[in-house]
Formats: sequence, structure tokens, C-alpha cells
Amino acid sequence: MRVATKWLCGFLVAVMALTSPLLSRAAVVQAAELSSAPVDAEVSESDRVGAGFLNVVYVPGKAIVCSLGTVASFAIMLVTFGTAYRAAVDTYKEGCGGTWVLTPEHVAGKVPPQEDVE
Repeated sequence: MRVATKWLCGFLVAVMALTSPLLSRAAVVQAAELSSAPVDAEVSESDRVGAGFLNVVYVPGKAIVCSLGTVASFAIMLVTFGTAYRAAVDTYKEGCGGTWVLTPEHVAGKVPPQEDVE
């Protein structure tokens, strides 16, 4: 393995380690907000179980994509000396925006996951 690859891997691990506490807190807050919102239709127990199992993969995957989007946004800002800030913001929002925790309503198809949160 080349030295540059080792440094890049180390940098990505450090970024993920530093941002994961913030991401898990954001996921808990969003889940609390979603669970307190009134929902018209009932969801089945299988939707609740399915949401739990899907979140095991979805939440860490979302955290990884958000971390990589943050690193890419930072790299875009460095390479362009800040002139491509719109592209950097769009790259960041693509990975970090939207729904962080799937609820039973998402699994049942009653509520679509949000694509972008402003």
C-alpha cells in the first residue's frame, strides 16, 4: 500500500470518528421529532420491525455518505480556492440532507423520505 493511500484512509477514519457523535445526535433528534408528529393511518408491527432492521444499515450508510460528502466539499473548496462554493454546498447537502432515520411510516409507504432539508 502506498503512503498516500494510508494517509487518505487514516484521514477518512479520523473524519468519521470525529463526526459520528454529531451524526448520531442528529439522528436521535430527528427520530424524536418524527415520532411526535401525528400520523393519520396505522402502521403494522411488521413495518415497525422492518424500520428497525433497515436502520441498522441505513443510518451508518447515511453517516458514511455524509462524511465523504463533507470531505469532498472541503476538497472542492481547497482546490478551487473557494470559488466553487455552490458546488461544495450542493455536494454537502446531497450527502447530509434528508431523512436520517427511517420510521415505520416510511417503510409502509405512507411518508416518503425527504430528499433535501434546508
